[in-house]
Amino acid sequence: MDSLQNQVNARVATFVAEITELARAAAYQALSGALDQTQIATGRGATAITRGRKGGKRTADEIAQMADAFLVYVTANPGQRMEHIAKELGLATPELTLPVKKLLADGKLRVEGQKRATQYHPADGAGGASGKTARAGKVKRGRGRPRKQG
Repeated sequence: MDSLQNQVNARVATFVAEITELARAAAYQALSGALDQTQIATGRGATAITRGRKGGKRTADEIAQMADAFLVYVTANPGQRMEHIAKELGLATPELTLPVKKLLADGKLRVEGQKRATQYHPADGAGGASGKTARAGKVKRGRGRPRKQG
């Protein structure tokens, strides 16, 4: 009887050791994935953006990578709004603010509309230095009578 009990105890101990090792390996894999850089697919699988830890300052390479992904998406899908583009790229809208500003400053991107109705298009050589479309004839209203901007 002692022999049978010893065999059962040995098999239980082996089983527990194997389960513990599997749990440890799964925890290590999850932790290393969370601490390492995370890849974010664009939904179409065309490009991927890598980002480091949340809350840290982004590197110039990360910003350039986001700008490139934004420009590739806008070239393929002109006229989209920021919220839709951010969703397709798997990013939050505020994360794209700086890359979009850089694209506008470089003349690689142009916009139509304003505020939430802003649509993004690849630059086609037309427009001003920033690529923004002009709003001619806009009337500025103040306390006195309306004045035409010049």
